[in-house]
Amino acid sequence: MIDVAMAHYLTLARPIHLAVPPIKKSRFFGDGAPVVSAAEAMVFVDGVRKKFPDAGHHCFAWRLKSGDAGFRTHDDGEPGGTGGPPILNHIDGAGLVGVVFVVTRYFGGTKLGKGGLIRAYGGTAGAAIKAAEIISIQETTTLKVRTSYADQGTIEGVLRGFGLTIHNPSYDTQVCFDVAVPVEDAAQLQGMLVEVTSGRVCFA
Repeated sequence: MIDVAMAHYLTLARPIHLAVPPIKKSRFFGDGAPVVSAAEAMVFVDGVRKKFPDAGHHCFAWRLKSGDAGFRTHDDGEPGGTGGPPILNHIDGAGLVGVVFVVTRYFGGTKLGKGGLIRAYGGTAGAAIKAAEIISIQETTTLKVRTSYADQGTIEGVLRGFGLTIHNPSYDTQVCFDVAVPVEDAAQLQGMLVEVTSGRVCFA
């Protein structure tokens, strides 16, 4: 069966690091990166912590792609909701997925207040997003095909028409392989394969 997901999504082309002008003598740095899992996001967060070990706070947020665990925010000792959630708001406002952002703060001696913190953390994340290279990625889904040897050539002809190639082929009593299909083409391709084989093709 086909798991339908977003046809396209926006993410970062590469990691970004940005220093913003001090806010009441507190220094803020924004770091972001494309990620595919919560585990990868935490590795990036830990890397930023090691890069700025003497900083007072490393607030972060991530938004993963569809089908993953969604999102996480962390205030890292700042008043609740003033660090991680404003970062996530800017991630979502830009329509990004598969990304993590960390905003690092060096305290400058003057308290910013809850509203000031929200503006500082969210603003730093927003500035980093604005400075980053954002790309659109085409979402694909994997179609698992099982067919007879007699229908193999016909099916491969249809796949070539879509500009697709087979992956992980195996040959036993039947031919089995995977095809990475753009989500928006998946239903049409599946229907055509059923039609050209008179329903003999199977999808695992």
